[in-house]
Amino acid sequence: MDKRSRTMLIITILLLFMLIIKSNLIDPVHELDGDMEKYRLYSLQTAPLSAGILKNTGLLTYRVVKVKQDSTEDTTAIIIRDEESDEWADYTIKGQYSGKVRAYLFNFLPIKDIYFEGGIIKDED
Repeated sequence: MDKRSRTMLIITILLLFMLIIKSNLIDPVHELDGDMEKYRLYSLQTAPLSAGILKNTGLLTYRVVKVKQDSTEDTTAIIIRDEESDEWADYTIKGQYSGKVRAYLFNFLPIKDIYFEGGIIKDED
């Protein structure tokens, strides 16, 4: 292996290491307070519902990378799954929210972003 190839290999390994650190430590939104935390859980639990074979094999993981309160007016209806009983519970939080969930392949390679605005729409029937 010549000097140029070795240098390119070292650069590739360093960039891969930086991507792993960025994907696991810098990108995700960590614990939030109050309604922002509820919306973070809603986004995280709702995003994988449309996944296919990659999610079932564990190759695809999801992380919330952004949660934002767009306005303090009105309310947002969301559903959150209770981990203990494995049942969905309805919540109404104050304000309008948006968020972004990023899907990662092999737990570090970002492949797609899923954007959320508002919550669920309830049928009146």
